[in-house]
Amino acid sequence: MCKKVLITGASGFVGSCLVRRLLSENYKIHIITRDTTNLWRLQDIIKHLEIHNIDLLDSQKIAKLASTISIDQVFHLATYGGYYYQSKLEEVINTNVIATWNIFREFSKKGIEMFVNTSSSSEYGEKFEPMSEDMKVEPNNMYGASKAAATILCSTYASMNKIPMVTLRLFSPYGYYDAKTRLIPTVITACLREQEIKLSQKHSMRDFIFIDDVVEAYLAVSRLENSQGEIFNIGNGIQYTIEDIANNIVSLIGKGNIIHWTNNLERQYEPAMWVSDNKKVYEKLNWKPKVEIGEGINKTINWFRNNLEFYR
Repeated sequence: MCKKVLITGASGFVGSCLVRRLLSENYKIHIITRDTTNLWRLQDIIKHLEIHNIDLLDSQKIAKLASTISIDQVFHLATYGGYYYQSKLEEVINTNVIATWNIFREFSKKGIEMFVNTSSSSEYGEKFEPMSEDMKVEPNNMYGASKAAATILCSTYASMNKIPMVTLRLFSPYGYYDAKTRLIPTVITACLREQEIKLSQKHSMRDFIFIDDVVEAYLAVSRLENSQGEIFNIGNGIQYTIEDIANNIVSLIGKGNIIHWTNNLERQYEPAMWVSDNKKVYEKLNWKPKVEIGEGINKTINWFRNNLEFYR
């Protein structure tokens, strides 16, 4: 019998890739989205999805939906504040804390098999060694603070009430359908169009994890038993500078682009070190990333060559 799942944030980069993978495995998929959301990432498969136009801040409508549809698992990926231009503080708190609590509270009442919450490595704040799940969270921006608040809130409630629930702290996913403002799509699209490339903070570090590996992590935690509030890092376990990644893309596409570096672009906090310790997720789930950075970038470049029309 096929699994019935609910996905929030399905129109986003990671969410849409998760939807596609679950569809390929014959899951019955419900998604929650606002009626104003652009569903371009799902347009070719939208007929296979059950769409519910609900604001996640409307707790009454969420409760009604939970009582109406039968769901085995919930994958919560809706978020706000992860991009530098998402700066409305009220929206950060509403989406990342209140909406998360609404969806978790109402669907956890229904006896679901698993609730998978999506968080961020931004919870950790500045660290000077690989980030592990037992470290103190010390976020240095409101996005990280809101994510940490939701993780603590839901994990505590899950533990107290024996509700199957896990949180994934994603590092820097990249790949198909990535947002055009992020580093790798920015460089790839500029190279393919032979345009000028402007970047900042060349020495900042990131732990880039290919989207196929991220999706595998969601599937792995969805099968986890006896977990009430556990947290798992999902990263590659290797960090690279922004400059390393950008130069790699330029050399692979070979359009002769020159990168112009400036420190004047407005961006959120740029870390000097940012890398995941993957020991826990490997020991508990036997999950580890399979796609190394060179292969992942090549796959991403090839996808963008064939889908450049999405990035006008």
